[in-house]
Amino acid sequence: MSDGTGLEKTNWAGNVVFGASRRVAPTSIEELQAVVAGCGRARPVGTRHSFNTIADTTGTLISTARLPGLIRVDPGAGEVTVSAGTRYATLARELHAQGFALPNLASLPHISVAGACATATHGSGDRNGNLATSVVALELVTATGDLRTLRRGVDPDFAGQVVALGALGVVVAVTLDLVPTFQVRQDVYQGLTRAALLDHVEEIFSAAYSVSVFTDWSSTPSRLWVKRRVVEGTGEADPAPVEMFGARAVHHPVHPVPGLDPVHTTPQLGIPGPWHERLPHFRPGFTPSAGDELQSEYFVARDHAAAA
Repeated sequence: MSDGTGLEKTNWAGNVVFGASRRVAPTSIEELQAVVAGCGRARPVGTRHSFNTIADTTGTLISTARLPGLIRVDPGAGEVTVSAGTRYATLARELHAQGFALPNLASLPHISVAGACATATHGSGDRNGNLATSVVALELVTATGDLRTLRRGVDPDFAGQVVALGALGVVVAVTLDLVPTFQVRQDVYQGLTRAALLDHVEEIFSAAYSVSVFTDWSSTPSRLWVKRRVVEGTGEADPAPVEMFGARAVHHPVHPVPGLDPVHTTPQLGIPGPWHERLPHFRPGFTPSAGDELQSEYFVARDHAAAA
């Protein structure tokens, strides 16, 4: 997906060629402050997994990937402070090793923490917020080169400052809420008809800790990806039904896109494993696809889901 610097000329899919006249990846906060203060126009860029020009600029494109790495867990507060360019896969492994977890993860563990939070990247689950809802504090360099810390419950409009699309400055560190580490099992069901999906939207998405539906919105049956938390202390999840809303559990690993090799996907078939190895759909050690597809994302109120 990236060489890790954020300095590539295109986004992940290759459909956007950045128009920046200058691309930099500072190696210290002080260097970053000087760069930002000296810019007429600037834009931060993460792992480039966006499909529009939100990160583009005619000025300076700034990557935080080379800033000093940081993963600092505060067990008493139940928080972790992490450098902006850290990828979720790296953070998750360290948190799990220390007995902690994040409540939610997106389908790709390859993306950077700051970029995912700034764009309200989602994850799944009726009772799980998107990734930005875990943010407790932000440390960012403003347009004047000043280093500021913003905190939930202290700074007005904090939620808007978290999901700012890079418009308020360059985030250098993010503090996130933690929960105790947990185990998850993942089961995939195929054969969900369009009628069943539209008739049972509420029941489908509230059926487990995390639920995703992959559909092409045609008469072709859809797939349900269902992730259930394992009961603490037992090593077992609630029993998984062999059928859900007319869809049957698969007995071999599958890819979200029918016909593609499932080697890139996280373990399925109900085998319990750590949260960070089940909540994403894809393994961090693989590029999940060729990268040439285009994606769009829309948030729709649940009441209007079937109509949409």
